[in-house]
Amino acid sequence: MRRTLILAFGAGVLLHCTAARPPAPNEATPGLVFPAHFAEGEEQDAGAKPQEPLLTEPAKRTSSPPDPEPLRQAEQYEYTFAYEEGNVSVLGVRAQKFREPVVTARKMGRFAVELWVGTELIDRVRFDFPLLAAEDPPPKKRRPLNDPPSMAGGVLKSTVLVPASWRARRVVLVDRATNAETELEWPPRLGTAPATSPGADAGAPAASTRAP
Repeated sequence: MRRTLILAFGAGVLLHCTAARPPAPNEATPGLVFPAHFAEGEEQDAGAKPQEPLLTEPAKRTSSPPDPEPLRQAEQYEYTFAYEEGNVSVLGVRAQKFREPVVTARKMGRFAVELWVGTELIDRVRFDFPLLAAEDPPPKKRRPLNDPPSMAGGVLKSTVLVPASWRARRVVLVDRATNAETELEWPPRLGTAPATSPGADAGAPAASTRAP
């Protein structure tokens, strides 16, 4: 039995030796070179599950959080906003302190001032401009000739009370019709935004104060 195994092993060695060859000049290998074949293929061939593609697009905000509990405080900022040709700007801000705490009103409006700390919505103040509530958002394309005239021409103004919350770290102006968000300075710069005349120096600093 032992002699049979030795003969079988020797026969196998002889079969492999028939394919052996001397090493090439560029192969620093002594003795003989035996050809060898190893398992080749991709991970799919080995039964591995294909990897899912990585998500490259960031998650989009699909909805707005509900209104939180309205704040109650006597310290308020009185914003004066202006609307002209689809653009909203801050005309001025002044600090107000009432004898009694003011509760943030919950009402409908196309625009809103939102106070945030991290991912927490502290308060939301909705408002609108006169004659603008019945208007549709301005189209991106040119209006057709048969389109009815707009009643909200010129500059529209609106005064809004915003709680002077010490917790707020980020304040944005939201246009709910276009989903546009505009960062507002916080704490706000007090005073009236100066009008730049044609001969004024546009780079000169404005004389205004900041809220404490």
